Amino acid sequence: QVGDGNPLRLWKASVEVEAPPSVVLNRVLRERHLWDEDFLQWKVVESLDKQTEVYQYVLNSMAPHPVRDFVVLRTWRTDLPKGMCMLVAISVEHEEAPLMGAVRAIVMDSQYLIEPCGSGKARLTHICRIDLKGHSPEWYNKGFGHLCAAEVARIRNSFQPLIAEGPETKI
Repeated sequence: QVGDGNPLRLWKASVEVEAPPSVVLNRVLRERHLWDEDFLQWKVVESLDKQTEVYQYVLNSMAPHPVRDFVVLRTWRTDLPKGMCMLVAISVEHEEAPLMGAVRAIVMDSQYLIEPCGSGKARLTHICRIDLKGHSPEWYNKGFGHLCAAEVARIRNSFQPLIAEGPETKI
């Protein structure tokens, strides 16, 4: 629980990924369509510098709930100690980002920390607090953690090699 009067919890999910931190960061930052089937559309509203932008995206998740859009200020770093990378985001308003979904969701906190863990692998940790709108605090307490865990699992699985059907043969 965060002490700001809002009943929504801060959630943390972590997973080991078969890719180095910079590649995982790029997957989260620029390749969401590869791991999120609910990802409908996106645009960079404004680039503030080489590592900071206002970004808008639309998710169509949990039908029959309405399509949700998000407008976030996000910044990332690849030059952290020990080879770590980080992406942080928080919702903002922007005059060039009109509502693209039916509901505007609010990202109160989103942090992706990506640490190397040897053999070309990374540990991805996502800390988040997001108001999707239209759910009770009880739903968030019981269900949102599962969504966070499923998200990092989808990112991890997007790096898994495709498994060929049938027995392996040596030629």
